Amino acid sequence: MTTPPTPPLPSSAPPPSGPVPSGPTPAAPPPQAAPPATPSPSPSPTSYIGPYRVIRELGAGGMGRVHLAASRSGRAVAVKVVRPELAADPDFRRRFRAEVDAARAVSGAFTAPVVDADPEGPQPWLATAYIPGPSLTEALAAHGPMPEPTLRVLGGGLAEALAAIHRAGLIHRDLKPSNILLTLDGPRVIDFGISRAVDGTWLTAEGQVAGSPGFMSPEQSRGGELTPASDVFAFGAVLAFAATGMPPFGTGAVHALLYRAAYEEPQLTGVPHGLLGIVTACLDKDPARRPAVEQLQTWLRPETVAGWLGAVELRVTEDQRTLAGALRTPVLSRRRLLVSGAVLAATAAAGGTAWVLRTRGEDGGSTASAPELAWTKELPQPGMSLREVTRSTLLCTEKSAGACFDRSTGKLLWKDLAGQNTDALADDGRVYTVRTDGKVYAFDGRSGKREWDAPTGDGAPSLNFSDGELVMVTSGGRFRALEASSGEVRWTSRKKEDVSVVIGATPAGALLTWGSASKTDPAAMLKGYSALDRKTGERVWTKDLVTLYPPDKSTVSKAGKAGKAGKVLYGIDARMKLLALDPESGRTLWSRPTRLPPTNSEILGFDRSLSLLDGTLFCYPSTGFNGSTRGLLVAFDPASGKTLWTVRTTARGNRGYARAGGTVCYLDKKILHGLDAGTGAKRWTAGTGLGDLELLGALRGLFLAAGTKGLYAFHADTGEQVWHYRATGGSGSWSAQALGDDLYAAWSGKLFRFSVPGA
Repeated sequence: MTTPPTPPLPSSAPPPSGPVPSGPTPAAPPPQAAPPATPSPSPSPTSYIGPYRVIRELGAGGMGRVHLAASRSGRAVAVKVVRPELAADPDFRRRFRAEVDAARAVSGAFTAPVVDADPEGPQPWLATAYIPGPSLTEALAAHGPMPEPTLRVLGGGLAEALAAIHRAGLIHRDLKPSNILLTLDGPRVIDFGISRAVDGTWLTAEGQVAGSPGFMSPEQSRGGELTPASDVFAFGAVLAFAATGMPPFGTGAVHALLYRAAYEEPQLTGVPHGLLGIVTACLDKDPARRPAVEQLQTWLRPETVAGWLGAVELRVTEDQRTLAGALRTPVLSRRRLLVSGAVLAATAAAGGTAWVLRTRGEDGGSTASAPELAWTKELPQPGMSLREVTRSTLLCTEKSAGACFDRSTGKLLWKDLAGQNTDALADDGRVYTVRTDGKVYAFDGRSGKREWDAPTGDGAPSLNFSDGELVMVTSGGRFRALEASSGEVRWTSRKKEDVSVVIGATPAGALLTWGSASKTDPAAMLKGYSALDRKTGERVWTKDLVTLYPPDKSTVSKAGKAGKAGKVLYGIDARMKLLALDPESGRTLWSRPTRLPPTNSEILGFDRSLSLLDGTLFCYPSTGFNGSTRGLLVAFDPASGKTLWTVRTTARGNRGYARAGGTVCYLDKKILHGLDAGTGAKRWTAGTGLGDLELLGALRGLFLAAGTKGLYAFHADTGEQVWHYRATGGSGSWSAQALGDDLYAAWSGKLFRFSVPGA
């Protein structure tokens, strides 16, 4: 490799001309974008942004706030919500729409792809794949400069990411340490929010240049026409920063940084000799003399990425564990546990390996038979969790890997450890995945044989729903129905605003979905719920509601006692009235006033808050938002809509509720509370002294919970603890599902099946 010559220092250099980036530059390396001077409000009091369940806020910038959220299938995404004042600006909407369309075209192993967007909504948003791991800024602050082998992995990944961006006709325009996240298999480049298409679409406001002083090229600081070489300059500045711990043009005021980048030589003391020529060439003042990205890929191709992060790997692993816990569905006991199983999670203690089962009979209390361990199996990867329980298989996944086991015997049927999957979904016959090539793949659930693969258009596809007949996929801002047997497209939504999430089906088979409301209402936060003909995708009916509950087949059979099973959908309208709807026509059968607070008066999330359990309709709004001061659990008669009882709960901490027979149990302030299901009268409290618990649901007359020391079961009638499954000697989170008389669980690299004791 020949080191390019270093450009001479001009003897007389005028100050840089052209627009200047607004805002001061900190003395430290550029951090994540700071919040605007006037903070924008949190998202509306609902637990969803579009189809994504909000988990927590990640940060804020000039464009808006960014939230960690999850898709219905459990995929983590980062959702950027535009500030209201910007959303009201038609010119900004035009620029944002162009940015979204451009960013959808980017795909690559070292970028965070755009998953979804709604540029036309009341508050536009953009969702990208969420990457657990520290930024380059954070890693260097904690561990100092990187050695040459690590720098080569970093540089090789960044060069490949830029190549993907440039192939899509884009220029990143803001490559900097805080826009680079570190993972176990290489870096990831994020935030294309200020990229512009090479065809000349200019997205920045007049008089300003988007970018970060100290990392932006001289031509960018002058407001000149940019080429991919501008990103190469930023690449060199980032690599120098990673090698030395200091930006190559120092720190200080904006004008000083712009001047140094344009007219002074970079400070490269500390850059390893083997990389000095590459970094120097990238930082050439003349963009024509900088190397092409393809050259960088050749020069920086690493021998291996195994262990490339060193001590930073511990932080990445911890971020992954934290993410796995955050993705747990918050109120699983409302539907899934009582129907088809639920994800159970609790942090386990470290120590010697021991599995101890105990009953209360030893202490003279009520007894219950100990769980009978049917089998235990090693998982192919220690971080795998139990994702799906189907009729005959167990699907376990970890990030991009997966494995299927026989549900009866625990035999490993097949595994996929190639690391190419970005999303997964299973039904009774098949496993569906999205791979890094942007295609959807279908595999036989028992043999792992590939049955088909199908392209899904532009953008990163996301799996939404499967029932063995159809696989619903969101891709490129559109909703597609694929034939589960062949992958052929049955229909595609005509408009991007038609994108929805499937929440169930009517007795006649129409798909029940939700998306954007057709109109706004000052009294409520509404969504547009629709029934779609599964053969054509045409709307059968649509209704703007606060929430809608479509009973699934198992709860329908239990609710048959009410006489309306399968023939009624329940919803809440803008005036907080409870509605019974005809599922085939959407016609209102009856409406009944409730004492529920309006959605614009309290910070409560009503999306998916209704559930029909054993002949009683419950409403349990979510409270995980800034400003939430209380929670509610309300019971209704599903035949008439009459309010049976209401209980106030707190707004913070682990929450959840479940029903077993005549008892309803809810978790509040680390304590389980048992209520009479018919009257709401208090029956018992349990769990005191066990620390932070998570209510998992009900099974065979027991309420199940998880804590830091294992799993617990409490008698539904009395609240007595009847068994404790204690686990030590491992780490990570529990994941489990209960079906029939069996509990399937995964923890610390092992998969278990055992019978749950009866009450």
